[in-house]
Amino acid sequence: MNNITIQVGTELSGRYLVQRLLAHGGMASVYEALDIQLHRQVAIKVLASHLSGDQSFREKFVTEARVAAALNHPNLVNIYDQGQQGDLTYLVLELVTGTTLRHVLDDFKIIDAERAVELMEAVLEGLGAAHAAGIIHRDIKPENILLSNEGRIKLSDFGLARNVDTRTEASELLGTVGYMAPELVTGGAATKASDVYACGIMLYEMLTGTRPFVGEQSMQVAYQHANSRVPVPSLANPELSPGLDRLVLMATEPKAANRPADAQELLLALRQFETLSPDNRTTVLNPVSAGATEVISPLESSDDEPFASVPSRRKLAPFLIWSVIAILVGSLGGWWFGAGPGALSPVPQLSNRTMAQAQAALSPLDLKIVVAHENSLTIDAGFITRTDPAAGGFVGRNGAITIYLSDGPKLVTVPMLKDKNLADATSTLVGAGFVLGDVKSVFSSTALGNIVDHTGSDGINIAEGSKIDLKVSLGAIPSVAGLSQEAAKAALNLVGLEVGTISESFSDTVPKGNVIDLIPNQLGLEKGSTVDLNVSKGTNKVTVPNMVGQRILYAQDQLKALGLKVLVDTNLNTNQWGTKNVKSTNPSAGTVLRRGDTVTIIARY
Repeated sequence: MNNITIQVGTELSGRYLVQRLLAHGGMASVYEALDIQLHRQVAIKVLASHLSGDQSFREKFVTEARVAAALNHPNLVNIYDQGQQGDLTYLVLELVTGTTLRHVLDDFKIIDAERAVELMEAVLEGLGAAHAAGIIHRDIKPENILLSNEGRIKLSDFGLARNVDTRTEASELLGTVGYMAPELVTGGAATKASDVYACGIMLYEMLTGTRPFVGEQSMQVAYQHANSRVPVPSLANPELSPGLDRLVLMATEPKAANRPADAQELLLALRQFETLSPDNRTTVLNPVSAGATEVISPLESSDDEPFASVPSRRKLAPFLIWSVIAILVGSLGGWWFGAGPGALSPVPQLSNRTMAQAQAALSPLDLKIVVAHENSLTIDAGFITRTDPAAGGFVGRNGAITIYLSDGPKLVTVPMLKDKNLADATSTLVGAGFVLGDVKSVFSSTALGNIVDHTGSDGINIAEGSKIDLKVSLGAIPSVAGLSQEAAKAALNLVGLEVGTISESFSDTVPKGNVIDLIPNQLGLEKGSTVDLNVSKGTNKVTVPNMVGQRILYAQDQLKALGLKVLVDTNLNTNQWGTKNVKSTNPSAGTVLRRGDTVTIIARY
């Protein structure tokens, strides 16, 4: 079974930019991606090639994705979209940042009974919503229980889900063998009660630290599911309440008809049981094989009814003997790991603390402290970013712990993005370790759709992982020079610009009333911005007329009417200007002047 590998920077369907691989599985790979259209982080689940190439499976996958997408519950991972690109068939899912129940079990083995019931309640609420919609999950396991950093509990991975009326083929069986109901192992149909059985196995594992049936081969585990009853969890963890024993046995009844019919019924039963929170537990190390989803052939049950309601005395005696031995061994292990040489101590939470505070917190544990340095975007320089083992993990007596101190963010150069298109620029950013920030569209002489400017374009180094804001070209502002005011306004409004102040200037080339030029009121104009217009008052050129022989007063009035300033050079009194003629002008007739220039009338006698 081969997984399709997608290169970082690949764009799916022109919308989803793949950023990093999150996980590989037997049936699919999961990537973190950016939804370019909505600017949000999502998870992309890509079907493995052996399934994506199966036309029948692909069609069922699309149908079931649509059904699952209709579910809306806070304890279910949302499905946003489904698509196909070439040989890739994928789902777009809500990205849940945090960990999985599997990781928690790997770190802590046993989960406190009260917390285990709380987790199971959330899972059953989400699964109950799916069951109410007629959907069977078919792959309930800790790997598919997501625990977000915000404290939300979500059931994920409906990749094997089927409608209630869709029967599983008996010739092959999809699922995870460690959580597989007996009827599935023996070739029966998957029902809601099959999901209930898996929930019972998962609850057993949370309470005891191990699954009830283990083996080196998948078929060995499947055989035990088909031919053995799940033991009460208190045999492995004696401090559990009888109520929890009954709950686990109820959920894992070998016959599907004897179990709660669906998640809602099991949820009602769960809420009726009281739990006892033990102060001390024996940790049972888990030798189980990996909980991967597998395809196995169905087994034949050893008997049509292999289980009795109550074990016979002959069967019960050796069972009790082995139980006593298991308890004794567990008690010895509890001393070894609790007070003996193998004692383990939990690692405290040291993030965002100083080295001095860490040393004080760790001093009772008598540990060797190793200091390492790393860059961090979120934690100031000189403070602790993390530890190894991590907070909540365990470290042995006289063991070592590595403390990582922040050197602050790593400062790097932003790659040059100008003149790249948005998709290429985003891919380049992500590849360089940055995050896409705000994207603004501005008018520019840069080609339409290409980057005009961006954060870091000045060459100054900034923190790795920072958001990079982009300015994308809307193309050039339309040229309105020479157009009438009405035509210019219409052209600008068409591209989303408004006209503000209109001023007037003289122009030798632009007719009166037409636009001379456009004046932006800011740099980087966006749609909705305002521009000012400079409109022509026409030319201000005038030609000096021939005033020789004209009366002085008449010549003076004519020249002033043309917008010229007039001086009179004469030895006559002003009362004679109406009767005496102009002898010449300076400049002379025919000279081209500008309005406001000066002309001298000469009339000396």
